[in-house]
Amino acid sequence: MIIGALVKRYEDTQPVPQGWKKRAVSYALNLSEDGELLGVIPLEWEDTIMQGGKEKRVMRKQELVLPEPEVRSSGIKAAFICDDASYLFGMDEKRGELKFEADKELHLSILENVESPSARAIKAWFSAGVKVADVEVVQAAIPNEKVLSQALFVFHVNGKHVDYDDHTIRAAWELKYSSASEHEEDEMLCLITGKHTTPERIHGKIKLRGGQAAGSNLVSVNSDSFASYGKTMKDRAADIGKYAAFAHVTALNDLLQSEKHRQFVGTDTLVYWADDNSEPETEAVGGLLNGQRADGSDDDYWYSPLEESDNDKLSDIMEKTAKAKYFDFENCDMSRKFYLLCLSPNAARVSVRFFHVSTFGEIINNLRNHYDNLRIVSDNRTKFANLPYWVILSETTVKKESGKAAPLLGGQLVQSIIKGTSYPQTLYNAILIRVRAGEEINQTKAAVIKAVLIKNFNEKEVTTVGLNEETRNKPYVLGRLFAVLEQLQYRAQGSLNSNIRDRYFASACANPNNVFPTLLKLSMHHTAKLDNPTYFEKSKGELLAKLDDASPFPSTLSMDDQGRFILGYYHQRQSFFTKKEDSQ
Repeated sequence: MIIGALVKRYEDTQPVPQGWKKRAVSYALNLSEDGELLGVIPLEWEDTIMQGGKEKRVMRKQELVLPEPEVRSSGIKAAFICDDASYLFGMDEKRGELKFEADKELHLSILENVESPSARAIKAWFSAGVKVADVEVVQAAIPNEKVLSQALFVFHVNGKHVDYDDHTIRAAWELKYSSASEHEEDEMLCLITGKHTTPERIHGKIKLRGGQAAGSNLVSVNSDSFASYGKTMKDRAADIGKYAAFAHVTALNDLLQSEKHRQFVGTDTLVYWADDNSEPETEAVGGLLNGQRADGSDDDYWYSPLEESDNDKLSDIMEKTAKAKYFDFENCDMSRKFYLLCLSPNAARVSVRFFHVSTFGEIINNLRNHYDNLRIVSDNRTKFANLPYWVILSETTVKKESGKAAPLLGGQLVQSIIKGTSYPQTLYNAILIRVRAGEEINQTKAAVIKAVLIKNFNEKEVTTVGLNEETRNKPYVLGRLFAVLEQLQYRAQGSLNSNIRDRYFASACANPNNVFPTLLKLSMHHTAKLDNPTYFEKSKGELLAKLDDASPFPSTLSMDDQGRFILGYYHQRQSFFTKKEDSQ
């Protein structure tokens, strides 16, 4: 299903023809028509991106459409018109001469009957063999040995790169590619296209963030221990034809390189696209997934979903979807099929976290419900109108970096948002751990707890946006009472290095009976220091009255009740600030 969807994506977009590939190239070898190396042209430049709210400098490489190289493992396999220094200059202590000869033989055979200026220059350059002067020119241009060993070179003749746009070179390569396919093994029925075609034994590499530099495999068999039905690693990985194998790898790599079609979720990568290459739906889902800034801007470095003038439209789509009203949003089609694929690097392979196919309208509805679940009274410090998933992930870590979140959590969280299912329990547990460790209960933590209580525990009574003063839910009332006692201490003694929240909150949240009798005794001393303690005495009395039974303070609170306790505490604290602002 995943392969079929990606093949459909390739057919909708046609990023490159079969047999070709977009490759990031570092340098160009500038040749004369006689095959003399005139110099090395750098194709890299420094760029600045925003990452985590900070500027980061990165090196960009020029992308060119070049012949698709064979998958390399341990053997010698030359690539046409684009290769590294070990093949082009023999810069390999063990097999440099063999690599150069393989590259020379490949180019001379393909270009044997081609007489264009670029073809003659390349043939003359290879025919002359490795020149010490050429090696010195390259080493002078790229003195860093590590950079030189990893760099890809393309040929440059008469002011133009030798790539897909060179018609004579293109024709020569396509003739070679088609003739090679004719000599492959017998035809079989492709599981993707349903046509009799040439099978592909080794599929192309996927360039995934966090994966191997050479790329990882989505479809592969590389050991007999993974074999089934009597097949070994010498057999093809699946009954997929050359066209389908090329199409799905090309489409996926194109999505991974497109900043409009990918987002990084912790250590995972999420790619998404609309059917028929429709961009409005893709932009809307990408923008809503990433959250809206309250000031109308976007805070993440790898994706800018919509122009600022379109933020009203995003708000409009959220509002109307909540009311189940389908409507025209630019050129969005609410019934258009939409795809989301979450991937994770795993050694030399690509792991699929989830693959979800739905309609644009259903995904928007699920996103709206998710943001409704997160809505809570603001602490006036959170800059997002809708909390992005990466902000939520960052709250589960010590250093507040989403990339440090538990490896599986990012994909699980996004999957629950997109599908409208229960949130991962690990998210809830991680937030409670950070709270018990003494971290501040901010808007994000409280919003996550509220959302999990609604979705996972079907809680409705205490999961209001603001303070619920009518409920008698015991954990919620206890959380409110703790906030009142904390505020009483602050009013009596001012700011302290250690207050009751630092010393008692974790115990009060889990084992109220062990803490609250002590806190109430301490509150009597705090009350005695106030000139007018009426408000706090009244608040304590009203809250204790809601607990008036045989056991006002439970010995333990369950995990969901601990969330209700924290929510009551947060609501009560924010009500203090709201009342203060109103009185002013």
